[in-house]
Amino acid sequence: MPNLPSLPVDARVPDIVAQVRTRGALVLTAEPGAGKTTRVSPALMDADDDGEVWVVEPRRLAARMAAARVADERGTKLGDEVGYTVRFDDRTSKRTRLRFVTEGIFVRRLTTDPTLAGVDVVVFDEFHERNLDGDLGLGWVEALR
Repeated sequence: MPNLPSLPVDARVPDIVAQVRTRGALVLTAEPGAGKTTRVSPALMDADDDGEVWVVEPRRLAARMAAARVADERGTKLGDEVGYTVRFDDRTSKRTRLRFVTEGIFVRRLTTDPTLAGVDVVVFDEFHERNLDGDLGLGWVEALR
């Protein structure tokens, strides 16, 4: 992995991962640019041996850009270890373990696979941008816990 500049969330990442593992849920708030999206989700993937981590984004552009940024930071090709799935565009492979998706894609997955088989962690990014799909997804995940 390339040497990355330090971000405010970096010092808290081990504690964040531990909290998610022991409690099963965590609400994380920090200023924009703190590294919530680009540092926490890869750390959750690294802490899990085999399942996928899905990061639910409110917009297609956010999902694409976050996936590209994380893949670049990890020194991997987009679509390998890190990828995204948005409407009409899927940049993932069998090796993808960190997947950025839109809320619509997430809800569609829930309707076809209500147990989210193979997905060990779900991160709701930018959740303050509330809408029906995001609220439905959060409620469904809470019911699965």
